[in-house]
Amino acid sequence: MRYADAFRYKQWANTELLAFGERQIHLLPDDDATFFIRILNHTTVVDSLFISRMTGTQEQFSADNTVETPSFAELRDRLSENDLWLVKFTESLPANELERTITFQFTDGDVGQLSIDEMLLHLLTHGSNHRGMASRTLAANGLERPRDTFTRFLHEAEPSRRRAAH
Repeated sequence: MRYADAFRYKQWANTELLAFGERQIHLLPDDDATFFIRILNHTTVVDSLFISRMTGTQEQFSADNTVETPSFAELRDRLSENDLWLVKFTESLPANELERTITFQFTDGDVGQLSIDEMLLHLLTHGSNHRGMASRTLAANGLERPRDTFTRFLHEAEPSRRRAAH
């Protein structure tokens, strides 16, 4: 599987979760509603940090989350922007670029080194983990959560890959 496919899935799963969250956030207790937004905001801040590291541009954030909790619209815009960038980046990424190692400073001040390949894998697993936390917040309050599995994504994208049992 190519990274572009994995990031298209991440984009789809984020969109699905945000749609469920936006429809139901008013039903969550205030603390859970704030957590839902902040945990997803954290993922988009981390995405932004690693995008900056991969492109060698100035990082927009000095921590792994923002002090202020964004509005739902701001969160959706940030997630969408990063997801679109990551899809486009991975669609045109030469295979030999995956091994390029980048030295950078983490937000806690420590210096780290990761390859582009490792950074992309981190963004996929990190995003999945925190989508799960946000989705669990909906479920813990008896609300509907998305069925955002990778197999569902594939079957929606390519319906011919699934057929009814005989």
